[in-house]
Order: sequence, then C-alpha cells, then structure tokens
Amino acid sequence: MKKAVMVLGCLILLLSGCGDSKADSCYSSGIEAIANGQYDEAVVQLEQMIETGERLPEAYRAYGIAWMGKESYPEAIAAFSRSLNSMDDENTEFEKEVMFRLAEARLDSGQTEKALEVYSNILKKGADTTAFYLRGKLYMSQNDYENAREDFVRALEDCKDYNLYINIYQIYAEKNKELDGAEYLEMALNMEPETGEDYYHRGRIFEYQKEYEKAKDVLITSMNMEYADAMLLLGRVYLEMDDPASAASLYREYLSAGDKDARAYNGLAICDIYSGNYDSALENINKGLAENDEEEKRSLLYNEIVAYEYKRDFVTAKSKMTVYLELYPDDAEALRENEFLSTR
Repeated sequence: MKKAVMVLGCLILLLSGCGDSKADSCYSSGIEAIANGQYDEAVVQLEQMIETGERLPEAYRAYGIAWMGKESYPEAIAAFSRSLNSMDDENTEFEKEVMFRLAEARLDSGQTEKALEVYSNILKKGADTTAFYLRGKLYMSQNDYENAREDFVRALEDCKDYNLYINIYQIYAEKNKELDGAEYLEMALNMEPETGEDYYHRGRIFEYQKEYEKAKDVLITSMNMEYADAMLLLGRVYLEMDDPASAASLYREYLSAGDKDARAYNGLAICDIYSGNYDSALENINKGLAENDEEEKRSLLYNEIVAYEYKRDFVTAKSKMTVYLELYPDDAEALRENEFLSTR
C-alpha cells in the first residue's frame, strides 16, 4: 500500500517573482498530481519544472514528496537534499520543513543515525517541539531511554496539547514501559481543562489509568459541552465497566444523530458480542467497514473473526484470519488466536 503523503496547503513560496509560465504550470500540475495520489505523473511534471531552472528549492521539495509517495526513498533523499542546497535566500521555516521531510525519508529507508542527525541539525536552528518529540521517539526505538526522556521533557516545555502527553505515554507503552510513561499522563492531568475537547482527553487519560469512574465523569462533562467524540469513548468506558447496555445505548444515540461512524458500529458490534448477539455483531461490522475508516478497519476485521468464532463457524473464522494476517502480519494477538483456530 502506498504511503499517504501530506501536501502543505499552497507550499511556501520562496521567491517574490512567479518564474516563467512553464515552471508555474508544471509546478501546479505536479502539486495537483501529488494531492490526487498520481505520483508518476507528479514526477514527470516536476522534472519538467526542474529543467526550467526556476524555483528550484520548491521544485525539488515537491519532487521529493512525489518520490516519497512512490516509496522510492533514495530519490526522495536526493531531492530534499537538492532543495536545501539550491536555496539562495534565507527562509528558516521552509528549510526546517524540508529537513523534517528529509529525516522522514532517511528513517523510512533505514538510515536511523542520519535521521537523528537531521533532527539535531533542525534543533541547532532553535528549540522546536516537533523535532524534540520526533528525536525522542527515535531514541526510544534505539532503547536510549535517557536521551529520549530529555527530549520529551524539552518537547513538553509550556505545552498545552494533551495529545502530545498521551502520544509520549503510548510510545512508552509500546515498549512495555507503562510505569515510566505514566509520569507524562500525570503531567497532563496537572493542566486545567477548559474545553469539551480538554475533558475528552482527560477521559482518555483516566481510561489508560483504569480509573473508569473518573473517566465517566469527565466524559459526561465533555458531552455536556457538545464534544461528540466523548460519547464514543464513554461507550468504551461503559464496556470496560461491564455495562454493555449503557454502552450500546450511547452508540445508538450517536448514530441516530446522523453521524455514520465506523467507531460507533464497532462499539455496537462489541456490545453484541458481549451479549451473545453474533449475527447482529456481524451486521454492525459490515456497516462499519462500509465507512472505509482505515484506522478502525483493523479492529473491525478482528472483531469479525471473534464473532465467527463465537458462532462456532470456524471455517469462516479461519478464512477471515488468513486475510487479516496478510494485512497485519505482526499482530501478536492475532497470531496467538490463529494458533487456536488451527486446532479447531
């Protein structure tokens, strides 16, 4: 599967002039092709722009993005490097943005040490929350916990973004270091909530801490402040509190409001499985999959296997598991479940 590529709005313009019409036309066509996932066409258009010699920093930056979309990392690295080397005028924000992309390309090509070097070079230009966070994440992947913690602490200086605290906790959790990561959740709880979204994120934190009553209270506050996602999370909290009836009621209420959300269908499916209504679970799973939510797809497909298992339709469960493992071959839980299925 091709990697999704982010294109920044209008892409920062470096030059006060517009360049020649051919360069402008090729650039616009290249950016449009990237936005549409047509990376081969983007490469063609941007090569033509590069041949004009106009706006080379922008041209090479976009050229690198196109190669990233093709998952051709050596070409992307070369393009981003040329973008930086072709800059005549100082533009710190543009330069940092290209450097972030260069670090990503080096990381995706397995050049971990060189990616670390790029993040360090970004930080030489001044403190940067994103650079500290990404470098800390990379240190964690190398089990360099001391340097990782130093970077995470720097990233969180004066930070009011609950997501960043939670993301750092999740990085520790992936390393089975939840206790070490717990300090970041506590740091987040020291902030005063102001909006419905703030209360929602506090609910997420309490859920991680298994403080379900506290999670329920703040999520109800978030719902009263009309933050819609709180209803979905509260449903999951009710399930963790062994109250599938309340969870199902929330999911139905959410869907009745006209929001067709894969997460709500998945939640209903889990409630159905919990209550033994396996055919209803499969109906809700199919409705959820029809929403084409890539983030929820994995959970929906796994719950589909579980529903067939409980129906004792092991032939279908095995078939579904084969497809699932083709998509997610590193899912340890699914691999264990597949061993069980192989005995049925």
